[in-house]
Amino acid sequence: MGLLDSIKQTASVASQKVSESTNKLKASISEVKLEDITANLNLYEKYFSESELWQKVGNFGKSLGATVLYPVFLLFNLLKSGDINLKEKAMIIGTLGYFILPLDLLPDAIAGMGFADDVAALTATVTALASCITEDIQKEAKEQLRKIFGEFDEKALDSVTKIIQGANKYINK
Repeated sequence: MGLLDSIKQTASVASQKVSESTNKLKASISEVKLEDITANLNLYEKYFSESELWQKVGNFGKSLGATVLYPVFLLFNLLKSGDINLKEKAMIIGTLGYFILPLDLLPDAIAGMGFADDVAALTATVTALASCITEDIQKEAKEQLRKIFGEFDEKALDSVTKIIQGANKYINK
């Protein structure tokens, strides 16, 4: 067997192993249930601190994008507002603690997938507390996004905004 054949064979084996590992990772991700994340948010409360939150936003904010950070800022501003009960505060603190923690269900270091579980937890909590999120809280979150991204396309936030509007229509009937 010549050198070229040996290189081809090694590359083929390596490619197959990468493919197998990727398929195993995809399978484990597909087994993640939103209920598993949200049911245990109270376990993550101890990881929340305002300084850790801002450090995480500073380290990953630009790469995460406005769509991921918007729910973070919505929840943080809702927490600061004080217009929520103790259970709702605990839910927010648990969710933000989960977001801060780098080694959670899907470690943040996994490129392209590491924040998927964080997004699921953030979305679930925003959905649960949507009726508490006022226009002022939304405006403040958008201002925080502008500080990081400058001007950005607010249409990227439409999915979160629709959740809030839907909850508010339901509550205000």
